[in-house]
Amino acid sequence: RLIKALRFAPLMNVERIVFHPGGYVGHTPEEAYRLIKQAIERVWERRPTRGQRTFLAPEIAGKKNAFGSPGEIIRLCSEVEGCIPTIDWAHLYARTRGDINDKDSYRRVLGIFEDALGDVFVKNMHFHVSGIEFTDAGEKSHKPLDSKWGPDILPLVELVEELGYDATFISETPEPIRGAVYAKYLLEELKK
Repeated sequence: RLIKALRFAPLMNVERIVFHPGGYVGHTPEEAYRLIKQAIERVWERRPTRGQRTFLAPEIAGKKNAFGSPGEIIRLCSEVEGCIPTIDWAHLYARTRGDINDKDSYRRVLGIFEDALGDVFVKNMHFHVSGIEFTDAGEKSHKPLDSKWGPDILPLVELVEELGYDATFISETPEPIRGAVYAKYLLEELKK
């Protein structure tokens, strides 16, 4: 599916193909990493159009037992050509049991990614946002942004604006248009 997506990406001016790399499926995290890395490298080598500006963008997973911790995503993106990270803030919020919710915590996470990946990250920031319900195992279900469910994205939006980053925000709420309108409202309010 990734190869097919890479084939059609230039026709639609797609810059990144976001995907979940997979699960551990009976493997140790290191074995899973090796298998996933090899698979992504094979996909990248078989991409239909060389020189295209489309990246593969593995996403932070919401379940703790799934491949896709921030460290795994950073490592993958630093070792595999053509990979840039997708930070799903709701997934990270679930994985950390609600620990990502203020400007300092967002700054800390962005700093970790920027320190590890440099300009590749800064110039290609791609975020998924939504509220989320979680359990000890991680993600349970996505929720609206303007609800009682975290994370609060206002501090993130403020920080991105304050630091002058050009980030892409994608709403993954149960009602994506409502989520996108809410995120746009926050951005416009900050610019007043």
